[in-house]
Amino acid sequence: MKIFDFYKKEKTPLVLALGFFDSIHIGHCEIIKRCQSLAKSLSATDCVFTFKNDISSVVSKSKGLVFTYEERLKKLEKLQVKSIISTSFTNEFSKIESLDFLKTITDNFNVLAVVCGEDYTFGKGGKGRVNDLKDFCSKCGIKFEIVKQIEIKGKKISTSLIKEELSLGRIESANELLGSPYFITGEVVKDRQVGRSLGFPTANIPLNAQKLPLKLGVYHTLVELDGVKYDCITNFGARPTFGLSDVLTETYIDGFNGDLYGKSITVNFKRFLRDLIKFNSAEELKAQLKKDLGTIR
Repeated sequence: MKIFDFYKKEKTPLVLALGFFDSIHIGHCEIIKRCQSLAKSLSATDCVFTFKNDISSVVSKSKGLVFTYEERLKKLEKLQVKSIISTSFTNEFSKIESLDFLKTITDNFNVLAVVCGEDYTFGKGGKGRVNDLKDFCSKCGIKFEIVKQIEIKGKKISTSLIKEELSLGRIESANELLGSPYFITGEVVKDRQVGRSLGFPTANIPLNAQKLPLKLGVYHTLVELDGVKYDCITNFGARPTFGLSDVLTETYIDGFNGDLYGKSITVNFKRFLRDLIKFNSAEELKAQLKKDLGTIR
């Protein structure tokens, strides 16, 4: 997958999917599929526009991405997207007028067609609307298509809805909206190794600062290592039994024996098991972990 810089010129004929694609949910996937189909018919390269950082960190106080930039790249590669245009959403970028945004894209890139969702907005203050984009494309001789929003159980699929489900621990519902498991990717770090002493060694991943926090708790998860899928117990949050407040993703990989320190792993979330509990002793914690293990087997 090729990565193009928003501010650098590129001659490759492109069909461009416009949006933020924070969560790459099933509605986003429909836009991408249409982009890919149109690109094939025009002998062009499909391309997805996305930001490297969290938009909300600039325009509001509500921080948190469903997927980090690196995680989105993983999802887009799985969807066989051939290229992306990326840039950081900064204070300077937020001041670009809608028409100037479109002109920059068409000046720097050979855009043959544009695809977006019906609720797409762009430019300073999000003042640019789909009809503005449609008119611009018409004047420039660029094909333009709108993909209608998808609903599930009467609710429009959106990143905001997915964030709400994740914050409430409703993993199965979030996964249905995403069309694939919610996941956290990160490098395994060495911690106090208390889990090892209890017979439950864990792979620990610090929470990325840009990542939306899940509901704190214990989850049934899945990790794939060297082509083998393992059911896991993941503690997302603090470790109240030991008086530790920093948030970690601690994952016990059932049936795996090996050293993962320094390696990047992806933890796929399947369902919420229980809330975090402050136990009176390490032995009480160990007994509960055995019960959790029985639940996922």
